Amino acid sequence: MLQLRDFLTSDPALVAADQQWTAIGGAISGPVAANDFVSFKGRGLAGTDEIYLSLQAYTDVSNSYYTLALRGHTAYNPALPSIDPVGANSNHVGMPLVNSAFVYWFIANGRCFKVITRVNGRYDALYAGFILPEHLPEDWSYPLFVGASSYSRLNLASDDSNMHSNFWNPSASGTSNTSLAQSYLFSPMQAWVPIRNTYNISYSSQTVGRLTVPWAPICNSNYRRLLDGTAWLQRGQLLAVAYQSGSPDIGTAFDQVPEGGQFYGGFDGVFYTPSLGAVAEQRVTAGGVEHLLIPNVYRTGDGQFAAFALE
Repeated sequence: MLQLRDFLTSDPALVAADQQWTAIGGAISGPVAANDFVSFKGRGLAGTDEIYLSLQAYTDVSNSYYTLALRGHTAYNPALPSIDPVGANSNHVGMPLVNSAFVYWFIANGRCFKVITRVNGRYDALYAGFILPEHLPEDWSYPLFVGASSYSRLNLASDDSNMHSNFWNPSASGTSNTSLAQSYLFSPMQAWVPIRNTYNISYSSQTVGRLTVPWAPICNSNYRRLLDGTAWLQRGQLLAVAYQSGSPDIGTAFDQVPEGGQFYGGFDGVFYTPSLGAVAEQRVTAGGVEHLLIPNVYRTGDGQFAAFALE
């Protein structure tokens, strides 16, 4: 976490572009000890936003839990630093790690940052910050998304269950709005809502609710590359499906989506790409931008890869 804090606050490229984040609470400088937290403020691309997030180096040595925990905030008072400040906070999401060296990538701008890790052949990823909203600022001024690879801080990097799945194809412990989830969005109705494509350890598919597409199992995803063999990329989107399928008109309303069906927006710099021909850590160029291809933890089948823009 120390390396991530120092990257976000002082990376020369971020500073030169005036896109650096500010550490405003917790271990804002010096060493980061077990269970320390750091709270951050992002200012967006124009320097006018106030984006609040906290990271924690969650540690339970007796159970071998070494988790980079994340939660979002709607407000933060630096005079009263806390990982649980006054205001509306998301649940924690986590990235299970190990207490030894591993490979990592950091990608950031002033509105969001992404973390990717490789631990013993498994790839975990985290997204923290604003998405690209499909709403006007006056309708939705705080499109904050927090997502990682576990819906609990109590998870192992070696876990191969549905509890361990990356934010672009997130899972949850159940189908209600109170179920623990791997991703949360501060929605236009001014409340934190879970984002999930699957639920329970059985990997049951979610056909209604708030989903990420085109990874969601209900989507007819493109499974092949372009005719010239180059990778096909589609920006990942977040949306709500409010009704079960029905005939001849609409089906039964899903009571966990009171805001109704809608497009929320897209990920900043995270794209769907078909698994056919994709290889972990492969780099492809689209639109003049290099992208890094990452599988969903250990999963490399259809609908499991994401491409991260390296810009």
